[in-house]
Amino acid sequence: MKVTHYFFLLLFSIVLLTSCENDIDLKSDEAELIIGHWISPVYIDTLVQYTRAEGLNENDYGISFNPGNSLVERQNAGWCGTPPISFANYNGTWSKTGDIIDITVDFWGGKVYHKWKVIANDQKTLTIYSVKSEYIYK
Repeated sequence: MKVTHYFFLLLFSIVLLTSCENDIDLKSDEAELIIGHWISPVYIDTLVQYTRAEGLNENDYGISFNPGNSLVERQNAGWCGTPPISFANYNGTWSKTGDIIDITVDFWGGKVYHKWKVIANDQKTLTIYSVKSEYIYK
């Protein structure tokens, strides 16, 4: 009887120890999902859904979130939005707190501050809601 009791105690201990995981930093993992190149925005009511890509397209909008909180946004190179549109890369910074991404980036007329709420993010798509955009002209 005692052998069976110790056997079950040993089995319970093994199961308990093998089911434990180290603490996982979810914030870090979620921030890592943001890092990459995001292109082909699709506007769905008040949401914008981006697709992950290998890089930014030469003649289309896109944004790259880089490690170290730097970013590159490819956008209109000038004020005119009538085709043919010229695109240029503009440098900026980003930070993520919870589901909010704060972006500061240059644009052809000055600097813009974006506040995006992440609605969904995985290996293939990034869906955001634009909470606020403030343009500061030179």
